[in-house]
Amino acid sequence: MIRDSELDAGTLRAIVEGTSAEVGEEFFDQLVKHLAQAMGTKAAWVTEWLPDVRRLRAFSFWVGDGYFGDYEYEVPGTPCEAVVDNLELIHVPARLLELYPGDPDLAPLGAVSYMGAPLLDLDGSLLGHVAVLHDQPLPESERARAIFRIFAGRAAAELRRLRRDRVLREREQELSTLIDSAMDAILVLDEKFRIAGMNRAAEETFGVSEEDVAETAFEPFVTSECHGRLIYLSKELARQPEGRQSVWLPDGLTGIGAGGAPFPAEATLSRFEVSGRPGFTLILRNVNDRIEAERRIRALIEETAYLREEIAALQGFDEIVGTSDALRSVLADIERVAATDTTVLITGETGTGKELIARALHERSLRAEKPLIKVNCAAIPQSLQESEFFGHVKGAFTGATQNRDGRFKLADGGTIFLDEVGELPLDLQVKLLRVLQEGEFEAVGGTKTERVDVRVIAATNRDLDRMVGEGKFRSDLLYRLNVFPIHSPPLRERGDDVVLLAESFARSLAARSGRTAPELTADCRARLLRYDWPGNVRELHNVIERAWITSPDGKRLDLERAIPDAPASTRPAPPARADDARIRTASEMQDFERENLVRALEAAGWKVSGAGGAAELLGLNPNTLSSRMKALGIERPR
Repeated sequence: MIRDSELDAGTLRAIVEGTSAEVGEEFFDQLVKHLAQAMGTKAAWVTEWLPDVRRLRAFSFWVGDGYFGDYEYEVPGTPCEAVVDNLELIHVPARLLELYPGDPDLAPLGAVSYMGAPLLDLDGSLLGHVAVLHDQPLPESERARAIFRIFAGRAAAELRRLRRDRVLREREQELSTLIDSAMDAILVLDEKFRIAGMNRAAEETFGVSEEDVAETAFEPFVTSECHGRLIYLSKELARQPEGRQSVWLPDGLTGIGAGGAPFPAEATLSRFEVSGRPGFTLILRNVNDRIEAERRIRALIEETAYLREEIAALQGFDEIVGTSDALRSVLADIERVAATDTTVLITGETGTGKELIARALHERSLRAEKPLIKVNCAAIPQSLQESEFFGHVKGAFTGATQNRDGRFKLADGGTIFLDEVGELPLDLQVKLLRVLQEGEFEAVGGTKTERVDVRVIAATNRDLDRMVGEGKFRSDLLYRLNVFPIHSPPLRERGDDVVLLAESFARSLAARSGRTAPELTADCRARLLRYDWPGNVRELHNVIERAWITSPDGKRLDLERAIPDAPASTRPAPPARADDARIRTASEMQDFERENLVRALEAAGWKVSGAGGAAELLGLNPNTLSSRMKALGIERPR
């Protein structure tokens, strides 16, 4: 069993690094292995709960120095039964066989002690559990329990991600079933107007199978005149703003069916983008049925797209990397306010991760199963903002050929994130205030009052108090938004978090390319800490990616080229000696810093923290001093 004294920051960091690069089955394999090693136990395992049969099925089971095969067991008579029934951490420090004589698996393992914890969903329901077992006693230790809870939290987050992934697959199946069951022909075309997919009605209409015509040109299926018209319309749609990239062909088109027989059809053509690449949906349908079926399909597509974004980013606090006091304060605020419906205003410089904070708030709220709808207020043209927020009815303005739901309607029951809220014009601020106060609005051109239940999270890098004084932002709206403020600290105030983030970005780049992540050298760490990062985390990510691309051998990051020239850092510099006023090079300054730290350590008898320690002499945080010692290669003499 690991001793309390061994649970230092290095141990915690090793735990995070050992389990952060994988997902799914590989994640659980790494987790149980590192859990057993960190706890010093013989076995560790993670399971999922099968409530219908009251059994636990292991995702991964580590015993001794290897993985155990498929393992599933009933919980009655086992130490895991108390975990499942009580939904709390259970610790049996010794005499396990005496307490659970009916468990047939304990004796072969020589089991003496046990610790297990439930893995819960956001609504408190049981997903599974994580446990360790040892052939020696496991004495009580608060720090050991803390380590165990870290693993349990990470395992629960991954189980929740897998559950959301299943929901996504079900939603995609629902969408596929709806499209296939439609009586009208639906075709998906790529940017070159090749057939990317079609439903069963389209196969029957054109007398072909999707498999036979996949990736072939659509041109033979309509007359040459209609094909030219569709190409022209596709180019026109690309010039239209988002939300207006669809057109009804009132005069219809002439299709070419089986055997070359022409047939008249009414149709709609819509443009969409996936991963930056355009595509088109062509629907040949009865005009009376077109509007309702298209609305249902678009709603499902939009909801699936939002769910995809949530799945891609669903990692909770794992995405927010760092251990600084400034970041810990933010995480504590998130935990305090997440479970409420309180409106939150996130402030901070650009690139500090305000969207990550919003996502963390949503995922820890009671609305987590509903969508998180994100709106960049600065990216929507002013003429379209009201329609984007509240939707419009057919005929409300030129180009409004159908009813369209706005972002608040899509977020009903969930959360809406208003990024760059300081960019909203004053007239729209009035209507937003009404939604916050009354929970109701009217679509553009409509007369029906819509009611929604939406939690609002807003973010800005602007000084809203100053904007209120200048008459550019309503004071009553600011009061409504600023119920619970959270400030996202800039990277320059987060100390050694810059190194942890850089390592995380490097591992992510390496995983995507199938290569080994490079280690940060002492020089790399020093360069990262010297730079002020005016672009914050976003700039750091770009710099690491640039350093990865320009790396000469793929084994180290080329930070010398990647970090831009910038004004001198505002980080506190080591005290200068009065007898040395000449200008030093960067290498000389590093040598001087190392010499100064060694002097302080020697004066303190190599005591780093505490009263009379080197950190106190230097006026540094002990963690910062430890990091600088590691970066400069300073070790206590043997």
